[in-house]
Amino acid sequence: MLVSMDSQSFKSLDAIDLGWACMAPIMEPLRGKNPAVKSKAYSELTSSQQRLFMFYAFYNHAVKSAPEFYWWSAYYLAQPKLWSELGTRLGDAGSEDFVRLLKETEEVLRRHNHPRSFDTFDASPEDIQQDALLKQSILSLYAAFCEVTCVVRKELGEYVRNHPEEFVQFER
Repeated sequence: MLVSMDSQSFKSLDAIDLGWACMAPIMEPLRGKNPAVKSKAYSELTSSQQRLFMFYAFYNHAVKSAPEFYWWSAYYLAQPKLWSELGTRLGDAGSEDFVRLLKETEEVLRRHNHPRSFDTFDASPEDIQQDALLKQSILSLYAAFCEVTCVVRKELGEYVRNHPEEFVQFER
């Protein structure tokens, strides 16, 4: 499922914006759809597109704030296949710092009774206000997340730029 884009737009986007430009047309129509629809769309992507999909599905939510980072991390961790896929896809891309951050986040969450069963998932972004140690850990992890993801977004965009055939169908 290649994204249609004119070559001038492709060339003019900086590396940080290029990855999202190749994912937005795929991901935006999936907002609010049930998980089966999202899973089917994901399965139809190339391995490289799946890497971007997993990253942006997590990043676009978690980057909003430390409480959102906490909640989305707990949400993904409560779904072991999803959490594993995120780490595997970014590990395949050579994003060791991102994978290390995921492992550190998992350790913190496990110390605070995560993962909770997805069936009874009851975490809330406000949880970090109730636990000073959790809050301190999450604030530190979130700061690291913001730094690491800036680098990851650039690396992913550079990969797209060097392998356009995996992502883009240029308009004629």
